[in-house]
Amino acid sequence: MQKVISIVIPVYNVEPYITDCLQSVMRQTYTGPLECILVDDCGTDKSIEVAERLIAEYDGPIGFKVLHHDHNRGLSAARNTGMDAAKGDYVYFLDSDDWISDDCIEKLAKPLQNEVFDVVVGNYKSVGDKPCHLELSLPEGSYHEMGISKTFCDYGVYVMAWNKLYSKEFLNRNRLRFEEGKVHEDEILAFELSCIEKTYYVVKSLTYYYRIRENSIAHQNDTIKVLANYAGVLEGVKGKVDRYKAVEGIFDFYMFWIMRMFGYASFIEKDEEMKTFFQKQTEGYLEPIPNVCYLKSKHNRMLYFACKSDQTYSRFQYVYNSYPEKLKRRVLQNMLNLFPYKRIVL
Repeated sequence: MQKVISIVIPVYNVEPYITDCLQSVMRQTYTGPLECILVDDCGTDKSIEVAERLIAEYDGPIGFKVLHHDHNRGLSAARNTGMDAAKGDYVYFLDSDDWISDDCIEKLAKPLQNEVFDVVVGNYKSVGDKPCHLELSLPEGSYHEMGISKTFCDYGVYVMAWNKLYSKEFLNRNRLRFEEGKVHEDEILAFELSCIEKTYYVVKSLTYYYRIRENSIAHQNDTIKVLANYAGVLEGVKGKVDRYKAVEGIFDFYMFWIMRMFGYASFIEKDEEMKTFFQKQTEGYLEPIPNVCYLKSKHNRMLYFACKSDQTYSRFQYVYNSYPEKLKRRVLQNMLNLFPYKRIVL
């Protein structure tokens, strides 16, 4: 039996692109039940007018629905609104300035004909002035992950929420929603997904076209805003650690995300003013880790030990970039080994 698929499209100031997006949905070759939910997030252009005109002219099997926010609430809230309204077995997120291949849903839903997966991931291509392509590195096929998974969010599968079929039951059972009020909210969801036992299927076929726009949220030129966004991701992930504290390796994984966010920041902070701003936004980042005993990695233990008294971005950068050789001295390693690794058991 074919699955019911719900495509969720948040709409905000994408008048030049919404036609391409919606027409790609209307061309889908998937023969199963398909609904498309547009969420009007109160933009200032005619995006929704264009979309509603296209829907009115459409004569096909896809059920379209337009939901309206009463004020601008952001991408996360729009996705959550669409997710809550979705009637499908699976939810698919599509950004309104992107588009999908004609056989996108057909390709992604094919593995679900004989088996149930929590997530199905497709391949994508970026287009625009500065294209970047993080192609799936995992071989096509099924995967079952029972513990912390870096591959799902960093090495094998991209973090972006789009171009993935998510089981609605899986999302609801694990109370997964996008963190409202945050930019790069996909990173926070990817952190949570990495902490949850799941099954997923990788489809290597190209099914999504990601449009790079200079004025998009993800490609802001305002350095302070970009740094604030990364600080917001770190704050969001920090707030999720306690929820998954019983997961083996959670604190080492959290340290990995600290390094991830601080690594992003180091590429864009250009002067002391920006560094000071980011530092104020990220003070106390080690607070979710009870003590050094909850870290298994020697490298993480060294970072924690050296930064515990001064949990700031500049201290972390100094330790990470200037301290490694000192920290690797055998005497310090032996001292850290005196603290046995332990995990929280609920």
